[in-house]
Amino acid sequence: MENIDFLPIFYILILIIISGMLSGSETSITSVNKSKIYKLANKGDRKAKRLLHLIKNKNDLIGSILVGNNIVNILASVLATAILINYFGSEGIIYSTIVMTCLIVIFAEVLPKNIALIKADRFALFFSGPLIIFLKILYPINLILKFLNSIVYKIFSISQKDNDQSVTEDIRNIIDMHEDEGGLHKDEGNMINAILDLKEITVEKIMTHRKNIFSLNINETKLFYSTIAKSSFSRIPIWENDPNNILGIIHAKNILSYLDSKGKIEIQKIKQSILQPWFIPETTKVKDQLNEFIKRKEKLAFVIDEYGELMGLISLEDIIEEIVGNIFDEKDFSTIGIRRICKNQYRIRGDVNLRDINRELDLNLPDNDASTLAGYIIFKTEALPEVGQTFRFDKIIYEILNKNKNQITQIKVILDKSFKS
Repeated sequence: MENIDFLPIFYILILIIISGMLSGSETSITSVNKSKIYKLANKGDRKAKRLLHLIKNKNDLIGSILVGNNIVNILASVLATAILINYFGSEGIIYSTIVMTCLIVIFAEVLPKNIALIKADRFALFFSGPLIIFLKILYPINLILKFLNSIVYKIFSISQKDNDQSVTEDIRNIIDMHEDEGGLHKDEGNMINAILDLKEITVEKIMTHRKNIFSLNINETKLFYSTIAKSSFSRIPIWENDPNNILGIIHAKNILSYLDSKGKIEIQKIKQSILQPWFIPETTKVKDQLNEFIKRKEKLAFVIDEYGELMGLISLEDIIEEIVGNIFDEKDFSTIGIRRICKNQYRIRGDVNLRDINRELDLNLPDNDASTLAGYIIFKTEALPEVGQTFRFDKIIYEILNKNKNQITQIKVILDKSFKS
């Protein structure tokens, strides 16, 4: 028997180790905790910065790894086949296939990928340097692969954006996953989702309608004290001649300080204390409005339509309530126009916001075409319902209880669980 040449065997072992490194790197790059890497990179970690570069060019890296892995595995298999044929003849092909399959599957695929899954961040950071070099070496091959891919995409009309998910959708999926696993409370998940919603909804969806704005007529100064004293608002809109003709906002504290010993207020002092009104379009996104409130240090803004007509009012508190839910102080009512009659039955005002109803009753009423419950019923029925009429939409019963002229004021809502057909 001829002396065994260990050099080719050494080459095979080196190639299997390289294959394992590449396989593990592929798994670690796809499993790495991106937020942790960003944090490390911001602190100046060089490995983290290199890894971020690899993550941003993940498609190129994965392509390079697959090419490199195949080259390494094929080369190792060829060497093994040559060695075994030399000793066993044609049967060496079968032995080579069995031996290399076991070695590659165990030591170049399964084992390194399992380690990379368990220690994804550490694995990816450790190999970030070699992978950068590897990516540069295979850059010409990547260009060829990109060209071939683009041709295939055009032939089969495949868009590279087909599988892209927005960051917002990714975050929502993560929230749902942690809620299902019990790692996140439902209320906490709702708050995070509400923050994400801010950039999608407009102020008209959460504003106080102009009919429900608490305001004062500047010409009725005799009623100022009693009206302000009964109110829970500190900032109050002032109008003249018409409630829609807003002059500005007065601060209750300032007005009360102008009272004389007889409890009267001079109208001139009131006019001097009026703060300039701030008007915004109804199409303004709530997230943008929140930023403007903070930037301008304002608390109230008046919402107008495209014709400049007053539509309603939005406050900083309205936006905060979109995130944390309804906030009540000692002078507020304990409800927002939703009163529970019995199990799964509620009496709701027609002007209550659909988003408040969804939040309070854990429903999912669409608010794309209407912002209030009354508006939702009118949109669905395409008519102005009469008192006593009953409708059923999406397994929920709506009964019109009261109207004021053409305005639906009270509605009975019966959830499907208590409805007997």
